[in-house]
Amino acid sequence: MEISGTTLDELARIGDPKAEQVVSELVEKGQLEEVNRVLSQWHSYDQDIPVGLPRGLHDFLQEARVAPEWADQERLTRVHEFFEDDGIHIGTVLALGSMAMAYAVPLGAKMMSLTHRLRYPERRMANTAQFVFDLMQPDPFGPNSRFVVSAVKVRLIHASVRHHLRATGSWDEDRHGVPASQEHLLIVWLALSVQVLDFLERLRIRVTAQEAEDYMHTWRVAGTFLGIPAAAMPSTASEARQLFATALARSAGPSEEGAELTGHLIDLYSGVLPGKVFDGVVPALLRRLIGKDVANLLKVPHSPLWQIVVRVYVAVLGGLERIEDRSRLGKWWLDRLGKAQYALELRILTRGKSKPLTLPTQLAGYNEEITVPTPRSAEKLEHAGDVEIVPLLAVDRQMAQGAEARQAEAAGVPQESHQSQFPPPRG
Repeated sequence: MEISGTTLDELARIGDPKAEQVVSELVEKGQLEEVNRVLSQWHSYDQDIPVGLPRGLHDFLQEARVAPEWADQERLTRVHEFFEDDGIHIGTVLALGSMAMAYAVPLGAKMMSLTHRLRYPERRMANTAQFVFDLMQPDPFGPNSRFVVSAVKVRLIHASVRHHLRATGSWDEDRHGVPASQEHLLIVWLALSVQVLDFLERLRIRVTAQEAEDYMHTWRVAGTFLGIPAAAMPSTASEARQLFATALARSAGPSEEGAELTGHLIDLYSGVLPGKVFDGVVPALLRRLIGKDVANLLKVPHSPLWQIVVRVYVAVLGGLERIEDRSRLGKWWLDRLGKAQYALELRILTRGKSKPLTLPTQLAGYNEEITVPTPRSAEKLEHAGDVEIVPLLAVDRQMAQGAEARQAEAAGVPQESHQSQFPPPRG
């Protein structure tokens, strides 16, 4: 795929026309609440689509739950071994680091405040944790899949949010692009996919090249159920890292909602630990995962002592990984410990009771004072990977400046001497 700020500009203007048409018909006929009641009975792929749904919605669900032809079953089967081996770490970094990275985009954080999820952030966290847990099961897109059903419902939820915002005229699409746009969905997708690989790297968890590419392929398949076009999703981890660096430089920034959501996330996990003495553990681990730049945007507290403890913890993890690589018994025990920990995390988030996904019937409100980087900064942010990546938005701008200078020179217009503030493209 082409990776550039221009590509992201285009994606910011695209929603999900098929899903939006279905939702518009449901709202027009006053059927949203009844549809939520009926869809609450639909949990897994092997179930028939519930009777009693409007024809347009039924046909949409029938089409939306079909896996793409290019899905590689061998890779999807193989990635489960990766989940088995490193599920304890994948679950932790997804539930903590990936969630926070999504909050670093002001428009996305604002969007979450529109459906009451800012008031009840644990509900969103629980839904996301369950969503990922379902993806980590054997054959996640097969007959017993709960993931596919959840993903299709999430796609309809996004379409509902777009509809409500447009109906009330409370979102400036000329200024901010389409609400819950393909750009925003792609940023969240990148936080859940390639950023997890980089988070693991920061924890010194060894991920092989094959595991990384199998994991990315699995998320590419998952993305199609969320309504993200296959052409928009990078096919390799390397491309995904470049796109994410570009997306962060273009869209990341501070916001009250982002900081508040991050605070809720930290409080939720800190509340599991006994007493107050361990309160610094979660922010220290979060800063380790997402890097100081994004952590500062989200106002993640500093905890110097616990940051030292986290460094020791990372060293211990590296030792455990070596034991797992060399010992069958060690691998057996650590795999089961991982399953137990993730199941415990899921139980903590859901309070032992799963709540069905529902299409919002109204919005909580809208604050026009959206804080976004204006003009978009194109500044490189520290990211989770150890390889330095130059955001291509910066490269785009430098190339545009060069083109303008050449055009002016050809026209005989004198140009002021200046030096670009952006580094030259690599390679």
